[in-house]
Amino acid sequence: MSAGALGLVIARGGSRGLPGKNVALLQGRPLIAWTVAAARGARRLARVVASSDDAAIMAAAAAAGAQVPFTRPAALAGDVSSTVDVALHALDWLADREGYRPDVVAVLPATAPLRTAAHVDGALGALAADPAAEAVVAVTEAAYPPWWMLEMRQARLHWLFPEGARADHRQQLPPAWQPNGSIYAIRVEALRAQRTFYPRQTLPYAMPREASVNVDAALDLALAELLLARAGGPLRDPTR
Repeated sequence: MSAGALGLVIARGGSRGLPGKNVALLQGRPLIAWTVAAARGARRLARVVASSDDAAIMAAAAAAGAQVPFTRPAALAGDVSSTVDVALHALDWLADREGYRPDVVAVLPATAPLRTAAHVDGALGALAADPAAEAVVAVTEAAYPPWWMLEMRQARLHWLFPEGARADHRQQLPPAWQPNGSIYAIRVEALRAQRTFYPRQTLPYAMPREASVNVDAALDLALAELLLARAGGPLRDPTR
């Protein structure tokens, strides 16, 4: 059967930067619980499934209300494992065991706790509104112009991009956007055919920087805690 959009919450156990980060407490709740709550609150998701190799993460996801029908294979839970393969494993498992075949999968990493249900619905709404689009990726404006990045060669600095050397002010450079790691929604047909979350027709879904914290280290977790405290609870999408 075909059944709308699947929300796939992904989290692996082997974090190096912040061990155990996906179950680290943020305002008293495991980090993964924030993403599960956002997914369950999204009106455009028909189902929310978590993919993990770690028993503690799986238990936290289930407690937060996600379905956890399988354990992710260890081969798909390494430092350099492909997220595309993680998504395809989930889609194949659900198709083979349950006959469940969603039209769209929204991959939602557990490391983005400030992304809300409204953001998920906004991204999926943008994809639904553009039949020619194959995917949508959440982005935020880059904090620093990439044209001003440098590399070191033989103890000397060199411009990565010639444009950087010609610009004295940020205003002279075009706006640049970076994926914020919170939402990768794609039509399943395009994912299977092109094996990327950036197929030929990929839409941006712009999010504010304060909703785009991605937890990779203890400092990121502290920043998320601070932003939530300042907001008085889960962040709200100002467009809603």
